Amino acid sequence: MRIPFIEKLLLLLRPRVEDDFERIMLMHDLEKRGTKVASWTRFGFIAVVALFLAGAQSRVDEDLHCLAQTVYFEARGEVEKGQVAVAHVVMNRVRDRRWPGSVCDVVREGGREKENCQFSWYCDRAGDTPGHLADWNAARDLANAAYWGESEDPTGGALWYHATYVKPIWRRKLARWGRIGTHIFYLDPARKRV
Repeated sequence: MRIPFIEKLLLLLRPRVEDDFERIMLMHDLEKRGTKVASWTRFGFIAVVALFLAGAQSRVDEDLHCLAQTVYFEARGEVEKGQVAVAHVVMNRVRDRRWPGSVCDVVREGGREKENCQFSWYCDRAGDTPGHLADWNAARDLANAAYWGESEDPTGGALWYHATYVKPIWRRKLARWGRIGTHIFYLDPARKRV
């Protein structure tokens, strides 16, 4: 279902953190519309929007960094499709109301305790600075494409995954979607395999 343009604009006025991703995607959509929005800028539309989006660019940069770190530390060494799949699991969670509305909040959910963290790299107590420049640049490119919707989700909407060499107990409650590289992906149990 498409949201009418006016309702999209109202997203800009909502002060809830959960709506950050929608605001950012709206601004991306507005940028694509270019000339249609250009006439609005003469009447101060951009100035009004800027008041509500103060800090939005830094939030985007932070989210892109968190997503790239997740791709790098969770799937470096995987085939590209596996890395893209990991990025899309994070983005699928961002879009799902059960999780926080920003990439970094999704990645950091549960804190740094191994029992509670959602992504192993975030709570493994190892350094979080990428050591291989070429792999880091590739992770950043893949994260950027997934974030802006410029890559297709190879998992069909998966919200969970784990490495093939572990068998977490939570997997039994979910619908197994399939395997890409060394990760197994899962959907909500009510969803059918896409």
